[in-house]
Amino acid sequence: MTGTSLRLGRLFRRDSGRSFMVAYDRTMMEGPAPYGVDPAETLGRIVAVAPEAVLIGPGLLKQCGHLFGFSGGPRIVARIDYPMVAEFRQQGVELYRTVVDPAHAAAQGADAAVMCLIDGFEDPHTYAANVAAVAEMARRCHDVGLPLIVEAVLWGVRNTDQTDAGRLAAISRIAVELGADAIKTQYPGSAAGMRRIVECCPVPVLVLGGAARDGTAVEAATTGAVAGGARGVIYGRNVWQRDDIGAMAETLRRLVRTA
Repeated sequence: MTGTSLRLGRLFRRDSGRSFMVAYDRTMMEGPAPYGVDPAETLGRIVAVAPEAVLIGPGLLKQCGHLFGFSGGPRIVARIDYPMVAEFRQQGVELYRTVVDPAHAAAQGADAAVMCLIDGFEDPHTYAANVAAVAEMARRCHDVGLPLIVEAVLWGVRNTDQTDAGRLAAISRIAVELGADAIKTQYPGSAAGMRRIVECCPVPVLVLGGAARDGTAVEAATTGAVAGGARGVIYGRNVWQRDDIGAMAETLRRLVRTA
């Protein structure tokens, strides 16, 4: 067993093979979002609900990594890229950059890395650069034993439907072919659509949460994703952008961790 596969396995529970992860990386693009102004306080609340892993940016890994430093604590997934797409376009232009070398992330204490592969860029050269970056970072991650989770999404301006199951399946499979060890993608709106994505990806598939929604909507999406074969969730604002994250975390643990 390689270090990469060993660390990937540790992101998932032994009893169910699933994972409840929390993403706190949006503030890397947005800045101090509501409920996320004090990163140490927010991360403390996240760690307290005991997810399998937490996704954070490199600066917070450096500043707040001590919050994870205990036996049984959540694993750390580090974002190593900076996708300037959707509402984060620069002067209306889509851009994409990698910003962290995997060796540096590993030295800081990361257990895995995450980066995007985005379908639908207006400029095909940006997509080509994104493809090359995923392939290169997969190699560098594996050189230091880090699993790479690729966020395969339809966030480019040429896509009007970010939940199209066929296109999500295609971009997810491309990410796997480029070297992804796991996929993070959009829930396509139905268990059948989720199954379509999962069946073409020979690696674990997890779903992202998107904008904060009411508990009923989050529970319905999670139930559908798991029924469609998703191995878990990497939810951000739907966990930490609320007054009581404990209740939502308990719901997600029940839905995701059940064997």
